[in-house]
Amino acid sequence: MKPIPKRQTNYLFVYGTLRRHHGHPMSRWLSQCADWIGTGYFQGKLFNLGKYPGVVKSNKAGDHVLGDIYRIGRPKMILATLDRYEQCSIRDPRPHEYARSIEPVMLGKGKTLNAWVYLYNRPIKDLICIPSGDYLASSAKQSIGRTSIGRKR
Repeated sequence: MKPIPKRQTNYLFVYGTLRRHHGHPMSRWLSQCADWIGTGYFQGKLFNLGKYPGVVKSNKAGDHVLGDIYRIGRPKMILATLDRYEQCSIRDPRPHEYARSIEPVMLGKGKTLNAWVYLYNRPIKDLICIPSGDYLASSAKQSIGRTSIGRKR
């Protein structure tokens, strides 16, 4: 996947508890605040962090993480809320578990666009990889994880 020059974007790629069919209150909130564009892929590796997943970038062509792509109409408000949920807002203690970054994602038929992605920001050495790249289909979904903005179960 060739990177597109990075600028601001109104797209968001989600791969875990924020996915459209996850059932978490924040995924329902996101579905109400943003327009679902479709499913897509991010070139990365997905890891089971216990109650939720984390993704890191990968250079291997076969490493794909399945997720949902949203168009966000009020990015400042939506991203500020999601930053609090992901505990990477300016108010959260550092180092943050996630870092929000603009990355290329694939949306069907080979179309590539830039989207915000929450990347896992800690060592992955002892983590369990989710080889399918699909958190919803994996056994890692057994617990819902976070119950409200910025709070873990």
